Amino acid sequence: MKPFEIKKKNKNLEVVAKITDSMVQEYGCRIKYNKKSGQVDLIGDDYCEDIVTEVVTGMMDD
Repeated sequence: MKPFEIKKKNKNLEVVAKITDSMVQEYGCRIKYNKKSGQVDLIGDDYCEDIVTEVVTGMMDD
């Protein structure tokens, strides 16, 4: 399969949550998109918030 480009203008929170979840699992953290509320749920200890923030910020950097 060829790699595909993810455009930063895509505002689909569910896609971002799934990508982020796959990147933070190795740290014992999880992030899940809640379809009912339209929000993201962070699952894990307090340090997971910092890890998720760093991963998402890194994804958005040019």
